[in-house]
Amino acid sequence: MFFLGKITLLDFGNNSITAKGAFHVAEYIKRSKNLLWVNLYMNDIGDEGAEKIADALKENQTVTTIDLGGNNIRAKGVGAIAEALKDNTVITNLELGYNPIGADGAKALSEVLKFHGNVKTLKLGWCQIGPKGAEFVADMLRYNNTISILDLRANGLRDEGAACLARSLKVVNETLTSLDLGFNEIRDDGAFAIAQALKANEDVTVTSLNLASNFLTKFGQSALTDARDHVYEMSEREVNIFF
Repeated sequence: MFFLGKITLLDFGNNSITAKGAFHVAEYIKRSKNLLWVNLYMNDIGDEGAEKIADALKENQTVTTIDLGGNNIRAKGVGAIAEALKDNTVITNLELGYNPIGADGAKALSEVLKFHGNVKTLKLGWCQIGPKGAEFVADMLRYNNTISILDLRANGLRDEGAACLARSLKVVNETLTSLDLGFNEIRDDGAFAIAQALKANEDVTVTSLNLASNFLTKFGQSALTDARDHVYEMSEREVNIFF
């Protein structure tokens, strides 16, 4: 049994609490009036545990940051988390990295985040979403007006996924400032698409773009450098591109 008190930070990272432990954490989250930050990283809570945490987040109105990374959460579990975000405008930082949510999980989350929630930092690295998942995320970015930092590292996006995201970068988005596409098997064609998107959007707000550990040649790198320079010439905005 937890002592409620005035605990603001709850850290159970790397403790193998599983879904059974997640049930008790969820009960605490429901009752707490002071909790701000919850870390459940690497606990193998699975979909069952994610559903319990999601139910708790529907009732809690204080938690702003939650780390559910590395918990073997799949599409079903992330779908439950997404549903919780429909009625929760308090959570601003959501870590779901290292969970095999796949394209279906990306779809469930993206459909909600189009018009709901208040998530500002979304981390989906190593989530196996692939090019199809990138398509759902890209569509979400056309409408979402809260996400500022988006981490999509190591998702096998390839050129197809990069092209989907590039199309969304052409649309005016006043909030996205940091996009991490490292370790995604992106080649020059993907880099060209992103470069063209940056040139086409005079109101681009992205200031940090990571394409490190992809398969870019000097041609893809040059295209991105030219796009960076073009943005600065047109708007005096600096875009830091890492490759």
